[in-house]
Amino acid sequence: MVWTLVIALVAFIALGMPIAFSMGLAAVVALAVDGSVPMLVLPQKMYSSLDSFPLLAIPLFILAGALMNISGITDRLVVLSRSLVGHLRGGLGQVTVLTSLLFSTISGSAAASAAAVGAMMIPQMAQDGYRKEDAAVITAASAILGPVIPPSVVMVIYASMTGLSVGTLFLAGIGPGLLIALVLMLGVFIIGSRAGIRTYPRATCREGAAAFIHALPALIMPAIIVGGIVSGIFTATEAGVIAVAYAAIFAVLIKRTKFSHLARNVTEAATVSSSILVILGGAALFGWIVAREGVPVMIAAWLQGMTGDPLIAMTLIVLVLLVVGIFIEPIPALIMLVPVLQPIADAYAFDPYHFAMVVTFGLLLGSLTPPVAVLVLIACKIADVPVNRANGPLIPMFSVLVGVLFLMAYVPFISLVFPNLFGS
Repeated sequence: MVWTLVIALVAFIALGMPIAFSMGLAAVVALAVDGSVPMLVLPQKMYSSLDSFPLLAIPLFILAGALMNISGITDRLVVLSRSLVGHLRGGLGQVTVLTSLLFSTISGSAAASAAAVGAMMIPQMAQDGYRKEDAAVITAASAILGPVIPPSVVMVIYASMTGLSVGTLFLAGIGPGLLIALVLMLGVFIIGSRAGIRTYPRATCREGAAAFIHALPALIMPAIIVGGIVSGIFTATEAGVIAVAYAAIFAVLIKRTKFSHLARNVTEAATVSSSILVILGGAALFGWIVAREGVPVMIAAWLQGMTGDPLIAMTLIVLVLLVVGIFIEPIPALIMLVPVLQPIADAYAFDPYHFAMVVTFGLLLGSLTPPVAVLVLIACKIADVPVNRANGPLIPMFSVLVGVLFLMAYVPFISLVFPNLFGS
């Protein structure tokens, strides 16, 4: 049945069918050919995979991020970032990375970060001397922070699949997120030094304080979400409700946003959430058949028979993540691979939260590599440059991020420092 499943999946993807339908129909074909399981089981499995209270947090976090974005919060984050790092070599490139980091605490989505931050920063970076392709690559690479920094939609999905704590996963993302941002800022520093990019005067204490107060509404929301979840005051789903209420109050009462704009954002959030849930349903069928046939256990046994060294096993897993991420978008790839990789992680006694961060970031890097490269596509469209022109500056940036991935894989402390600090 497994070979039928894999062949059907590859065939459907090759025909250009969306990944959610490819996985679902591949499961249908595999069961139909095998004939040992009633087809009635499929809708039951799909429903049970989506009947999860934590998954309700997904549309709520997406809606909260959308509401904050239309409230002009990106402008405030840019002003704050410029006051903090605008004087460093690289100028607005540094501002772009820090703005993406701060925006990630609101959106939880890489695509949303690339679109919102890119629309504002790419034209300004071009005016300051950046080549458009360099500006696009910096924006795309920094947008990858979206699903790493809490609150993260990807982390909610991972937690729902494995039973891990959403709050602890959120904390585990802080260390890697800060490391990624630091490395990107170092890369921008080198680019800015070579190209002679314009920098800005160092902000005074008064200017920095004014920028911080102006951006405070955006900074309060993630503090409430993460703090409330970690302290046990409320669950991730309840945190999503609070985030939506906070964002709606800010949009309506403070920014006087029109209700027609709010309605449009609700519709967009529902559309994005529905697409994610459809992917979850299709991938659940695929994963159920894989687990039923004992594939994860067989792979774990084969890998342990080949090597007992956890470092070698981790290296092989990272290479698999990079290859899969090239061809499949992060969320479907995550749903397909986690049931297979989790038994391997258990067999080698990898810390589950450290392993979750390695898997998540490894698959997210596929958002920067063709043929998927969704973040590069978004940034290049904003910059109005062909995607192939971004390949040159993308290679060194991607290589550095791959180095960060291996460092994360070999040094669990990076992912576990904040969970340990908060006793999670």
